[in-house]
Order: sequence, then structure tokens, then C-alpha cells
Amino acid sequence: MNRKRTPFLEPAAERLPGLSRWRGLDTAGRCSDVLAGLITAALLVPQGMAYAALAGLPAEMGLYSALLPLLVYAMFGTSRVIAMGPMALTALLVGETLRGQGIHSSQFPAWAGTLALLVGAWLLLLYALRLGRLIDFVSPAVMQGFTAASALMIVISQLAGLLDLAGGEGNFFRQAAALLAQWASLSLTPVLFGTAALVMLVMIKHWLAPLLRMLGLPASVASIAGRCGPLLLLVAALVLVAWMDLPLARVGTLPAGLPGLTLPALDLDALGALAAPALGIALINYVSAISVAQTLAARQRERLYTQRELWVLGLCNLCAALSRGFPVTSGLGRAVVNLEAGSRTPLSSLFAAIALAAVLLFAAGIFAPLPKAVLAAVVIQAAWPLLDLRPLRRTWRYSRADGAAWLGAFAGVLVFGVMEGLAIGVGIALALLLTRASRPYIDEVGRLPQGGFRNPARYPVEIPPHLLMVRPGADLNFANMGALERFINAHLADRDGVSDLVLVMSGVLYIDGAALEALAQLDQRLEGQGVTLWLAELRAPVRDQLSATPFLASHRERVFFSTEDAWRRLAMREEDFSI
Repeated sequence: MNRKRTPFLEPAAERLPGLSRWRGLDTAGRCSDVLAGLITAALLVPQGMAYAALAGLPAEMGLYSALLPLLVYAMFGTSRVIAMGPMALTALLVGETLRGQGIHSSQFPAWAGTLALLVGAWLLLLYALRLGRLIDFVSPAVMQGFTAASALMIVISQLAGLLDLAGGEGNFFRQAAALLAQWASLSLTPVLFGTAALVMLVMIKHWLAPLLRMLGLPASVASIAGRCGPLLLLVAALVLVAWMDLPLARVGTLPAGLPGLTLPALDLDALGALAAPALGIALINYVSAISVAQTLAARQRERLYTQRELWVLGLCNLCAALSRGFPVTSGLGRAVVNLEAGSRTPLSSLFAAIALAAVLLFAAGIFAPLPKAVLAAVVIQAAWPLLDLRPLRRTWRYSRADGAAWLGAFAGVLVFGVMEGLAIGVGIALALLLTRASRPYIDEVGRLPQGGFRNPARYPVEIPPHLLMVRPGADLNFANMGALERFINAHLADRDGVSDLVLVMSGVLYIDGAALEALAQLDQRLEGQGVTLWLAELRAPVRDQLSATPFLASHRERVFFSTEDAWRRLAMREEDFSI
């Protein structure tokens, strides 16, 4: 007998997939995993500090956030490319959420830990209730509009740090106005340094890999180097500030040592205020991690266990909360670097965590003179590719409704805020979905001379005056039965001689209770008008669903196996067909 397994009752090889795969590697494969972990950690150091700054948190929290989640994922994760840690979009959501609570910035670290705890709890709850498919309600159009607007929010929020100006608060337009108001106070040195940092990142990203390939380096090495721009910029900036005393805002001294394990304060006010935003962040984190892992797994023809990834991601966020961090997920950039660096198993994250711990223990002091403009440049460079407006053009051409959802999410983020914009986009998408569901495609059908049934508006078909054949093109539910009844009533009003109505159910796979009751009432009304209701082509799921209902019991003699059977039985009553 097959029984469902929980993640804690699986065989050891399934419970710890990274370890079991590691045992099957040869020496070269294990070295590849170690190297991939070290390269991922090298990228995580500047990214972690930069994303912590984006969230309005101390730079070290970005490193703390990645440490334990990397260890957890190494043990329980199934993707060999995912590298847990902060992400730009998540950091923006965290910062917007914390700033929206009206608390002092000194409370941000504590509330960020509570937020990570709630995000982890939501993810575990979604796993326990098998609700991972909730992400299907966030349409691609909404996510694209939300992501593009969020990228703009990230860029505008980091321009202040890049140019050494005071940052603004509020929506996109208020922050832009605050920056413009300081235009006259711009200093040449910060402008030149920040611009140079950003230009260096862009040049490394686009030109370094081709240059290294031209110099004869292997393509894999060149590609990895081209994606390590944040690390190269960090090193270059530290060398430059050690040589020149530039008047720039600095990161300051990071606390040396590993973070202590502490449970975030379970303040009822904080829990109540952060519960709803935490659900939004949880869904965004899951969408990000799964989409990245699925894309790369498909490229490598590997299998990904998405339901397992849900609880692993939840556990990673709980551990981030315990280690004084904030919500984490996996970004595409780190995952691609991990893949190209040669990661063979999830255990590469273990070596990334060891390298990150070594940085915290022995090298935290070297980041004190690092200009904040470097971190701002790292964030802007990571966010800029997300500002992609091309999907709007494609979406709008294909579906104005999806285009409206895209614009709703985009405008909502810029005008009202990140979480509000996501809610607006999801609300518009669901409203449009319900609108479409309430207006299903319904057509009348007649018989072609050579056989088969088609719409008389498109094909020359035979239609007996006494027979009306109606084919609904969607499942029947409380929202669309009204449309079906209006369609039938309109056609009956146009054709006085109809005595038989056939519902061709080939496109119906489900009938809800309200629709079934509406069908019974429709049958009674038609009977009062001298019209007999027949059914044809009941699909197996619908037949099984109706098998124990009085409706099918009373209509069993009026159910045809096929539309052709209904035609042969009913159409022959009248010899004069219309064509």
C-alpha cells in the first residue's frame, strides 16, 4: 500500500539529497562543488550587504541572512543551483513593509527578524495545506508589471546612496521629487565615484567575459568572471579608498563573529501588523526560487521537487529569523553563477556557508572603509534588467485584459507602494478572470452535410426548425449559468417552433451545485413552454459527478452518448431543414 511521505519520514537518501548525491561524486565532482560554493560566497558578500542597505538594515544583516539558510538548503534542498540569501526584490519588500509601520529605524532589525519568522511560518503552512498553487493566482502579466515597477522603485531608492544624497520616502514620485530638490547640493566627487562604480559594473557584465575568451581563457571561467562584477568592484573600491582619502559615506565597521541564535521578539503588535505583508513576501519568495530552479533544472534536464522546495524555503526563512536576518530566497544571478561555477549537488551551499562564516569571523573589518556608493551600484545593476517593458507590448496586443492587469500592478507600485501595487494587480487579474468566467463562449450548432457539428454563423449547417442545439464552452458554475440561460432565452424568442433543446456538454468537465440547481429550474421553465431539455456528450467526470443526483436519475432517458445520436433521434421529426 502506498502511503504519503512527510519530509521527516523519508529514507535518508531522500531526506538528505545533497549528502546522498555527494557520496556518488568522484574527486573532480567534489572539488567542483567546493569551488562553486566559494565563488557563490564571493558574490554573496557584496550582494548581501547591498540588499541589507536597500531594506534599511545594517550591512551585516545581509550576511547573517544567508549563513544558516545556506546550511539548511545544503542539507534538505533538491536543486543544485539554488543559493539562498537576500534578493533585491525581497529586500525592497522588507524595507517598504518596515517603513510603512511607522516605527523608528532602530527597531528595523528586530521587526525584520519577526518578518522572516512569519514568512517562514506562512511557507510551512502553505506546504502543510498543499496550497503552493496559490502562486497560480498571480498571473504572469501581474508579476511582470509588479517586477518592472519594483525595479524602478529599487533604482530610485538607491540613487541617493549612489550620489551621496539624503534619501526620500513615500512612493516613486515623492522619492524622485526629493532627489530633484537636492540637485543643487550635488558634490562632484560622489557623483564621479558613483557613476564610475556603476559604469564599471556594466562593463564587467557585458565586456569582461568576451575579452577573457579572446585572451584564451576557457569559456566557463570567462563566464563566471563576467558575473562576479560586484566582487571585483568591491575589491577595486577597497584598493582605491586605501590609496586615496575620498570624501564619501562609508559602510562602517561590521561586527566581527557569527550571529548568535536568538528568537525574534514575539510582540503581538508586530505579529499583527506584519502577518499580511509576510504572506505577500512568502509568495514572492516562492515564485522567485521556484521559477529560477525550474528554469535551470529544465535546461539541465533535471527533476525538481517543487512541493519539497516549499517547506525547505520555509525552514530557511525560519533559520534566517533565528540568526538575526531577514527574509531570503534565491535570485537568478546567484543561481546562474552557481551553475556555471560547476555546482554538482546542493552541498555546494555548505561550502558557501563555510566561506561566509570565515569572512564574518576573520575579515569583517576590511569592509569598514567601503563607500556606500558601491553597495548602491550593486543594487542598481542587479535591478536594472528587471525593468523590462517589452512584455507589456506583447501582452497588450494579445489581451487587453492582461495588459490592464500589467498596467494596474505597475502603476499601483509606483503610486501606492510595493505591496499595495501587488494587491491591486492581483485584484485586477482576479476580477478579469471572474468576468471571463461569467461570460463563457456559447454557440448554437447544426449539422454539416458531410457530418459533424459547427456554428451556423461560420458554416453552412442543417438546422431543423423544431430543434435547438446549444454548446457551452466552459464548466458550468454559479457565475456563468445566467449567461447560458440568457443565450437560450434569446434563441427561443427568435424561433417560435422549437420543441427540443439539446445541451451539447462536450466542453463541460465540472458542474457546481448552483449550476445543477439552475439546470433543474431551466428544465422546469422549458417544460412549461413546451420545450423538452436533452443532454448530449456528458463527459466522464460530469457523468460520475451527477451519477448519484436526482437530476440525472430523472433525465437518464434524455441523455445521448453523442451529438450525432441526438441528431438522429430528434432531427428526423422534421423534414424541412434550414441551411
